[in-house]
Amino acid sequence: MPDKQEKDFNQLVKDNHASIYRICRAYLYDISHANDLYQEILYQIWISMHNFSGKAKVSTWIYRVAVNTAISYNLKNKKHDHPSLPEEVQFPYEDTMPQKIEQEIQLDHLRYCISQLESENKLIISLVLENKSYKEIAEITGTNVNQVGVKINRIKARLLKLMQIRR
Repeated sequence: MPDKQEKDFNQLVKDNHASIYRICRAYLYDISHANDLYQEILYQIWISMHNFSGKAKVSTWIYRVAVNTAISYNLKNKKHDHPSLPEEVQFPYEDTMPQKIEQEIQLDHLRYCISQLESENKLIISLVLENKSYKEIAEITGTNVNQVGVKINRIKARLLKLMQIRR
């Protein structure tokens, strides 16, 4: 029978899996490296669970662990320079609906554009995509709510420019 730490860890992973994975994809465009980063984040959460003091929400703490791990991972693995998207994206199933294909292409392009942002901006836009409030984003990033609003507007403008470059 699993001990309490293992049960708590499994619940944290279950509750935050999607958020952690989105952070991985925001920091690393290459999905194979994103999977490696995901495993590294889970390891860091496991070994630092005893340090969680409860002063912040668990989800806030997990974001901090995930982002710090992603930044460290990128610094250690400079080989993760982001290649440009191939001109044509190949899909394994020819019978996929055209709208679904276009949506996947657009999402892939958005992920790529997000990966081109500076680390702090990747974090902020990832939190926006997680539907976090400005207050929660400010708490996670260590800034104030007004700065968050300004940064989000600037990030959106930058993403719009990046999205238009490939079109």
